[in-house]
Amino acid sequence: MDLKKPLTFDEQLDKLIAHGMVILDREEAKDILKKVNYYRFTGYALQFRKGPSGSDYIEGTTFETVYHLYKVDEILRDTFRRYIEKAEVYYRTQISYGFSIAKCTDAPYDQHYDENNFYNKKGYREVMENFSREKNYYKDSLIVKHHKMKYSSKMPLWVIVELMSFSNMSKLYSSMYYSEKDVIAHMVGVGRDTLENHLHCLSVLRNKCAHAARMYNTDFNPPAKFTTSFLRKHPEIKNNSLFAYTLVLLKRLPDEESKKSLVQIVETVIDEYRNDIDLELIGFPENYLEIMNNNL
Repeated sequence: MDLKKPLTFDEQLDKLIAHGMVILDREEAKDILKKVNYYRFTGYALQFRKGPSGSDYIEGTTFETVYHLYKVDEILRDTFRRYIEKAEVYYRTQISYGFSIAKCTDAPYDQHYDENNFYNKKGYREVMENFSREKNYYKDSLIVKHHKMKYSSKMPLWVIVELMSFSNMSKLYSSMYYSEKDVIAHMVGVGRDTLENHLHCLSVLRNKCAHAARMYNTDFNPPAKFTTSFLRKHPEIKNNSLFAYTLVLLKRLPDEESKKSLVQIVETVIDEYRNDIDLELIGFPENYLEIMNNNL
């Protein structure tokens, strides 16, 4: 089967019109498609199709409404990326400190290089293989050169976590014994299984933000974990939704000021585009603001 024929920007607009999309300002729409890939753009129009396998849009679907959904996603990605960085710096500190104080107690203090100090040895080996590649990105940095010259390339864990990707650091935590997981989880006031899940969720959210992936009308994996009492109190929360992942980020931020400012930004975005957003498609219940404010 042949691939689809490439279309000019004007032909792309004609195709949208042929499928029933209303374009109020053709030149403005054309300028948008010059910046936003047609395939990416139409992903935000999926909710407006007449059927799951159809190509035509329901009557009244406008290009501008679809673009507003794209803008919501863009703003939220930029926002989440900034706040994930705050959580990322915090958990790099907690994980390296908790494990090092618990395990790296005897000279030469390199117990984090011994797979026997980790429960999931296969997972640990994968983490260190990934780190070997990640470290190469920083081979010209003074930190790497210093440890290569003085310590035969070995580094304390608090240096290693600063060079690791967030995803790899999440896997490092999941590879630890319960004893070390509990130490770290206790430091941040949450259960070990919840922390492990939340670190995984944040790494997924971080990657989506970093690669400009669509979050609107998207299911997330893994499902976010919350306490049984919390879920019983809020049965309206879908744990594979953007809202669930927003709550994870909110809960894992290290200070109340950051939490409050995140809530304010999310509220502002939702309010500004409320006429265009289908809250159900991002898992935001009508009482989302109350839930977020109760989890500061």
